[in-house]
Amino acid sequence: MSSRNLVICDPETEYAARLAAFLNGKRELAFQVKTCGSPGQIREAGGQDAVDVLLVSDACTVSGDEADKIFVLASERDSGQEDAIFKYQSGEAVCMRLVQLLAKGEDAAFLGIRKKGTGRILGFYSPVHRLGQTGMALRKGRELAAEENVLYLNLEAFAGAGLYFPEERNRNMSVLLYYVRQESKKMASVLAGLVRRMDGMDYVPPAVIPEDIRDVKPGEWLWLFDEVLRTSIYDTLVLDIGDCVQGLYSILGVCDEIYMPVADDPAAASKIRQFEDSLGQAGYMHVLERVIRCDRRRAASGKSPGKAGPVKRDRGR
Repeated sequence: MSSRNLVICDPETEYAARLAAFLNGKRELAFQVKTCGSPGQIREAGGQDAVDVLLVSDACTVSGDEADKIFVLASERDSGQEDAIFKYQSGEAVCMRLVQLLAKGEDAAFLGIRKKGTGRILGFYSPVHRLGQTGMALRKGRELAAEENVLYLNLEAFAGAGLYFPEERNRNMSVLLYYVRQESKKMASVLAGLVRRMDGMDYVPPAVIPEDIRDVKPGEWLWLFDEVLRTSIYDTLVLDIGDCVQGLYSILGVCDEIYMPVADDPAAASKIRQFEDSLGQAGYMHVLERVIRCDRRRAASGKSPGKAGPVKRDRGR
């Protein structure tokens, strides 16, 4: 899918440049962002291509035919304009508002949405706790994000908000899971409005209410994973999986690789044996073929977990 043109027209050229740099870095938006300082420069900024979306300062006057979609950058929060974006807020907030406005038209071409049946899922799970599982998952995700589009999702009841991630009480996994339960056709645009960036890797802030994770049914998790890989820009999902999820074995069953932090003490070894036995009893012994054991000492040294080739499997619900 080719990128569309978005032009920011604002006499505050430094502001326009900073916003353009931010939006150009949002891989969930299929835009090439350009800037200009006055309405007379809009078409020139667009170059040979038509301007698909125009963000124009409320200090400028435009005719209305400069772009397919025009949104006003308002200098006051309560401007009274229905399709306005308050300009003096965080880049994430501006982006979120832009995604919401674009999603109103249900035009997926303006978002980084592509139809595909490929992609891989990397799971991080261990029946042994306090072995640095989340840190390991984040390191792997950041490593892969240097070369591909990666989305990290935390499936733990208590994800350590404020330690690994800035706490987001209103825009987090809970919102995403609300739309999952409805199997919403707007999942891609909802996801684009929730995604945050950390060290080059995209993630959805973890849920802060444990029940929001515990109440999700196994089929809803699988629908979410399929939908993200089918309708978003992401090539790889990194799942940080907790014990509280319903359908743990089903989730592990759709992972191409499962990184399992381990330790060599008797208690840890006993828990891992019990986990492996329970997989076999539940009919998931084949999942063990995808497990990559990661020694706690190696994880603590800051090295990335080992690599293994992906295993093909059916992602059916």
